[in-house]
Amino acid sequence: MSDFKENVEKLNVRGIVLSSVMTAFGLVVALVWKDTIIATVEYILPNTDDGTLQGMYISAIAVTVLVMVLAKFAINLNHRVEKEIERVQSYFDDDDDENEN
Repeated sequence: MSDFKENVEKLNVRGIVLSSVMTAFGLVVALVWKDTIIATVEYILPNTDDGTLQGMYISAIAVTVLVMVLAKFAINLNHRVEKEIERVQSYFDDDDDENEN
């Protein structure tokens, strides 16, 4: 039974739920921006057969770069939050150790 408790404690349910919610938000944002980016590329490039294909590639590259930048930002932010959580937890752990003595 102790193995079960250890596995449950290791399972980061909060992280899994947060990740799922953020993924859903990201999908909604991507769908909204898709039409805007396509309209912008069509505005910049003339409406020719080559321009349409070229515009699709420009849109795909622009969205890819944007998502990579935002993902890097989110990862860095998550690292800072984790460090802050560890700092606060260590503060309370130190407090508990002092109260026991």
